[in-house]
Amino acid sequence: MTTCRFCFQVTGVLKFLSHLDLLKMFNRALLRAELPAAYSEGFNPHLKISFGPPRGVGIEGLAEWGDLQLKTELPPDEVIQRLNSALPQGVRVTDARLLPPEPHPALMAVIRLAVYEAEFASDTDWAALAERVQTFWQADKWEIERFHPKKGVKIIDVRRGVSKLLLSGNKLLLEIPFAEAGAVKPKEILQAVMPDNITYCLRRVGLYAMNEAGEPVLP
Repeated sequence: MTTCRFCFQVTGVLKFLSHLDLLKMFNRALLRAELPAAYSEGFNPHLKISFGPPRGVGIEGLAEWGDLQLKTELPPDEVIQRLNSALPQGVRVTDARLLPPEPHPALMAVIRLAVYEAEFASDTDWAALAERVQTFWQADKWEIERFHPKKGVKIIDVRRGVSKLLLSGNKLLLEIPFAEAGAVKPKEILQAVMPDNITYCLRRVGLYAMNEAGEPVLP
């Protein structure tokens, strides 16, 4: 049994796929690609593939990560080629590597930081946006209401949930750590800092683990 860790992109209209839809799509692609994927045991066996933290619906992902268990070892380049031949346009595997045979934690446990990029239209009021970004970044806390259909309204401090907020050109870079209590949502931060009526395109451009020095590294 070998684990192949792969990096992939989700762009275009397929950014509206949910995490579950993405899993179903990869399952179908694995069957079409005829890869020697491993199955779980039990009454309802399923392909042994898993992903990192879910990407929000409507958000492009430029460096998402998945783990695929193979019964037979294959060169990573062949896994990439066979998967891409079976995946629809808008989802592309860009890199892959075989993990060492020893046990390793799942991606959900390894990934500790998400990096997002919001790109704004050329007619954006840059002065107003820069002022809001600075006000948010200098605040001790910034509370919003988050509604849950079963749990009701919860007060969330989104300022504590972002480790970097940088406006550069027509893009805003956000770094959001994954905390034990859960991560804030990038759209919650954007709603807090943006003036009204600003449109943007939101992408998740990176997912990272942390090394012993607390520095972000690829998972």
